[in-house]
Amino acid sequence: MSPPHVSLNQIFLGMLPFMGIQVIAIILLYMFPGIGLWLPQMLYSR
Repeated sequence: MSPPHVSLNQIFLGMLPFMGIQVIAIILLYMFPGIGLWLPQMLYSR
C-alpha cells in the first residue's frame, strides 16, 4: 500500500527504531516485572 518509489528496505529501515524500543521495553519488563505490575496493583489494591 505504499507508493511505487518506496522500497521494502526503506520501510524496514523506518520501522527499526520503533522495533528497537519495543525490544528494550520487553527486556526491561522481563528483568523488572514490577514496572508492569505497579499500576494494576495500585488500581486494585483499594
